[in-house]
Amino acid sequence: MYPHPEKFNSKGFTLVEALVALVVLTTALGPALVLSSNISSTASVIQHNLIAANLAQEAVEVVRALRDANWYNGLPFDTGLSDGVYRIEWNSNSLIALGSNPSLKVNAGLYNYSSGTDTLFKRTITITKINSEELRIISDVTWTERGNRPRDVKAESHLFDWK
Repeated sequence: MYPHPEKFNSKGFTLVEALVALVVLTTALGPALVLSSNISSTASVIQHNLIAANLAQEAVEVVRALRDANWYNGLPFDTGLSDGVYRIEWNSNSLIALGSNPSLKVNAGLYNYSSGTDTLFKRTITITKINSEELRIISDVTWTERGNRPRDVKAESHLFDWK
């Protein structure tokens, strides 16, 4: 004969019920926690790629501005733009011989080498004279992502003496 159901105390959870609830909760929340962690690191990678791409393009535009200033001043288009590897800032009037390649600093949203907070990014400009009327400009921005993964973004442009 079976005991009458009213004789059991049905208040609270039994240990088995508590363990089952814990397993169900862990199974449901585990993937969500992993996903949120992955989203955070992916957002950081995307942010760094975007900053690096803009820094690379900025350097190419500064070299283009130097070429245009040469024309404006009645000089040959490639004056001061000889073959080599250089550093450059957003407000440069000339190229900076590479020597060393320190990290860029950021101050009030502007990246430079002289003041501000150190960043992850290093930038070089490589100029190659293709012929008497063409220069190849390669801007390379490098940094190390979390986990010591080296990363880089390059922008390339060709400047011509079309004037």
